[in-house]
Amino acid sequence: MPRKSSDKVQLWRGIWRQARPVLLGVLPVIDLPSRYRVRRLAVSLVQCDPWPGMTATGDDAAQLAIMRLRWLQRDTRRAVRGRHSEAATLLARASIETLITGLYCLHEQDAVARLQAENIRNLPLLFRFLTDAGVIPASVLDECIQGLGYGKPARGPSVEAMALVVDKSLGAKAAVDLYDCYYRPSSAFAMHSGGLSLLRHVRTDNRLVRRPSRTWARRSPARIADACLGALTATMARRAGRPSQLADKYTDRHFGRALVPMIVMSSPGIGKLVMPRQILTTIVTVRGIFRYARSGQDAEDLVMRVARIRAGMEALLLAGVRDLPEGALDPFLDYVSEKIAAETAPSSTEENSGVIASV
Repeated sequence: MPRKSSDKVQLWRGIWRQARPVLLGVLPVIDLPSRYRVRRLAVSLVQCDPWPGMTATGDDAAQLAIMRLRWLQRDTRRAVRGRHSEAATLLARASIETLITGLYCLHEQDAVARLQAENIRNLPLLFRFLTDAGVIPASVLDECIQGLGYGKPARGPSVEAMALVVDKSLGAKAAVDLYDCYYRPSSAFAMHSGGLSLLRHVRTDNRLVRRPSRTWARRSPARIADACLGALTATMARRAGRPSQLADKYTDRHFGRALVPMIVMSSPGIGKLVMPRQILTTIVTVRGIFRYARSGQDAEDLVMRVARIRAGMEALLLAGVRDLPEGALDPFLDYVSEKIAAETAPSSTEENSGVIASV
């Protein structure tokens, strides 16, 4: 009996650990006082007015990034309040790009020169309509641009390249994780009109819908905009000799409440698992999987244990997600089934009683 009670506690602890980030991501948070203080701290760090022009340093460029993040934060929150989901997603994406650019300017010695070279490279493209309309010859436009004296036009670094530079300087993987988890999905599903974004107008039953499927939880874009401003503000404050625990805590709190877009994209199927008519079946299936895994049955036949656990997992997932290509979930099912079977084997049951928390 004590062991069964302990197993139940571990089971529900594991479920809570998985559910807690989702609940925090969808519930509102009251942070107006701290937001106001972080915004005031951010603007107090901007000391490059008037703009120094060609003598601008990386710190000066990062201060411009703070100004832009303050503006993007306000517009993102307006879009979220107005339930303009596409606008909120694009604004949050812009916030991520601005944060990475600002950090890049702080950690790359020739960042300003590279950004200026990118500006010069874009000038002919921005004024090409004048040559296409026959207003001025292309040679005249090229001569004018070369006379600006900003250096040789060159392609600037991509957002991913800037994130790599930032992480190399910090000895961490924070910027790349931010890029992979939030920037890349928001680009593919919302910013660009490729196949992934077009398929948002197709339901799982292949019927077309006017309103595209959601790419993100409603409040997550605002959380990302808040966290981006907090992160750059905290970094700039430390560089200025004014470290701020408020900005650090503000950043961590909002990053911790932002759901990853890919989780939300898959949530319609997950949501079906917790519908009133399905929830009892879901609970019974989950309990059955872990009761079998901990029972020690088929202890001598690991292949049989994996197969039975895999069958239960497959029944659970396919109850909520339909019309998947055959075999699409096989790698995931194989990995999870083998992990549960191995970590709940009789020889390791006592040491790994919290298996679900690690899955």
